[in-house]
Amino acid sequence: MSRFYLVMVSVENARKFYAQLLVVFLLLFHFVHVSGNQGEYGVLLSTVLSVLLCPFRRADRWLHRIHENRRDFTFVALAALAAAFIPHLYTMAVTAGLILLAALFYPSHTVLSGWKDEKTREHWRKHPEVLPGYYY
Repeated sequence: MSRFYLVMVSVENARKFYAQLLVVFLLLFHFVHVSGNQGEYGVLLSTVLSVLLCPFRRADRWLHRIHENRRDFTFVALAALAAAFIPHLYTMAVTAGLILLAALFYPSHTVLSGWKDEKTREHWRKHPEVLPGYYY
């Protein structure tokens, strides 16, 4: 897992791929849900939310904000939990849950700023097992 963290911190294209993979999984989930449940219109709201994550800058900003701000993370988690019990908003709950899960593994601004320092970068390359301690 430390190798994954190192690649996510060091390569911006890996973060872009991660964000786009999240969008693909969300849209695939919505497609499967609509295929099995015709007439379910609650999926439209969560599909719009998923499509809003398509531009990398917006997805990057949202994932950073959810990862770093406990209040935002708690709000999204409670909203996902509440949506799970509201009829027709199951897909919104799953969408919020997947976004929360993706945000957990997204690098923080602290780690990304630490990567700019040459000494820290070399230390993390030699000892990638210490990176998860800085990651959270």
